[in-house]
Amino acid sequence: MRIEDAPKDSIRTFSGLFINVFEPTPEMICIKDVAHSLSQQPRFAGHLFKFYSVAQHSVLCMRYADDKNKLGALLHDSSEGYLLDIPSPIKRRMPEYKSIEDNLMSAIAKKYGFEYPLTPEVHAIDRKLLHIEWEALMINKDENFECWSQQEAEYQFLTSYKECAKFNPIETEAIECQE
Repeated sequence: MRIEDAPKDSIRTFSGLFINVFEPTPEMICIKDVAHSLSQQPRFAGHLFKFYSVAQHSVLCMRYADDKNKLGALLHDSSEGYLLDIPSPIKRRMPEYKSIEDNLMSAIAKKYGFEYPLTPEVHAIDRKLLHIEWEALMINKDENFECWSQQEAEYQFLTSYKECAKFNPIETEAIECQE
């Protein structure tokens, strides 16, 4: 397929699927695409002394959550797998982005069966990790803070997704996406 023949307003994902982020449907979303993209994206717009991915951040959030909130915690930044991780101070000045992100997160939540808007617990965990990451990676440049490779982050994300099936009434899809 030529790029000119791609569906309008859509991006092609790692799996080969196309997603229109302005009018997403659950069928356009694939957990492998989310895991792959988030594993490639650095937190803090990459302004760290070593690579630390959004995927690793998401897995760590899941590990702090109670069973009821594990899936929501893992997937709380899943829209960034399609829209990219834009730092919060910038995102707050982009109201149209927030609307697009909310619409996409609603489609993702519908597909995977977690609560959106996110629960207060998931927000609190995300905030707690933000502070931990900020101190360890941005301020103190802590060499002992473990940062996974992109491949390890993707693997851990997908493994965590499968683990969440124990705690959520969802049927986990095959990791391979359907084109």
